[in-house]
Amino acid sequence: MRNPLSAAGLVLAPMAMLLSSCATVPVPATQNVMAEQHTRAEIREVANRAANWQLANLDNLEETIRYISRETPNKRGWVMGTFFLGLADYAQRTDQPLYLQSLTRIADDQDWRLGDRLYHADDHLIGQVYFALDRAGVASADLAPTQATLDAILADRPTNQMMHPDVESDPGCARRWCWSDALFMAPATWWDAASTLNNAAYADFAHEEFVVATDLLFDQEVGLYYRDSRFFDRRGADGEKLFWSRGNGWVYGGLVNILQVMDVNDPRRDYYISLFRRMSDSLVAIQTDEGMWRASLLATSETPPETSGTGFFTYGLAWGLNEGVLVGDRYETAANAGWDALVANVDADGRLGYVQQVGDQPEGVQPDDTQLYGVGAFLLAAGQIERLRTR
Repeated sequence: MRNPLSAAGLVLAPMAMLLSSCATVPVPATQNVMAEQHTRAEIREVANRAANWQLANLDNLEETIRYISRETPNKRGWVMGTFFLGLADYAQRTDQPLYLQSLTRIADDQDWRLGDRLYHADDHLIGQVYFALDRAGVASADLAPTQATLDAILADRPTNQMMHPDVESDPGCARRWCWSDALFMAPATWWDAASTLNNAAYADFAHEEFVVATDLLFDQEVGLYYRDSRFFDRRGADGEKLFWSRGNGWVYGGLVNILQVMDVNDPRRDYYISLFRRMSDSLVAIQTDEGMWRASLLATSETPPETSGTGFFTYGLAWGLNEGVLVGDRYETAANAGWDALVANVDADGRLGYVQQVGDQPEGVQPDDTQLYGVGAFLLAAGQIERLRTR
């Protein structure tokens, strides 16, 4: 097993200080309390606005989303599943049961099943939502279908190769976690199952497969993940290695989700913490002065802002600070700058813009581009930013 900290660390580049909404000069204690309450109210207002807009347009996809993939309308798929996960997390952190009730109706309607593809990581994401609803005390929660799927995989564990084919009709490595997105979609479901269902075999499987994926895709020198094996030798317009913002956002957010559900005494926890810290240092070093991250993370030319990757990075940085995993002003500055940049891209109705559409690599993005997974990342960030700014 390779140590994710074995490579030399990046030298952190200077980053412009962006002001957060918190007070920056000493004020009396009573004024501090008022400022914190105002900040909490602002965070909830914009997050609720985004959540409400997305819920209201859940079945209005063709009028709100520029590119609709075959997975977009699937309420057990990864596109909607990421929004549902963000909404569940945000609802619990802010004690808003109406959002949980909406999610419960959807879960009931789907019979609490995972996606239809047995091995595909994208179809395991929704399990994280089901576990969250179960923890919230939802009476109708039924984890049996999820357990049955995981047991079927363990009974016939895939052993195929991990190199990604360029032929769409070839399932290739998709039976395993051979692309970076998969590390958000599936592992936390397995870790949650290990804890909730008291079966260590689920955690063992998840860890073994995560390590295999990381050994393949993690660039030790840069401290970031390739999207999949096709990108090892590809370069971007500026000659940079191609590290996709959302692809790394999937991994970074996935690390947080794993760490939140795994046993704090698990000896494997240090592996995930070290990866998380290594990525954190790499990400803080390349954040733009505007608080965003470029679609191609190492690009040097000006590119439009991109909010899905930025949402996941803000989520992770804020979580790390809240849990004491990250310590230092540079992380807090980066988290606050990321949040303020995200908020600037939510319109008056609650629509989050500049979300790169469904894809597998850095691509162009337009101001009114939105997607459900972008809103999900935004809501995950909102819950942690509220903790950060009011602790």
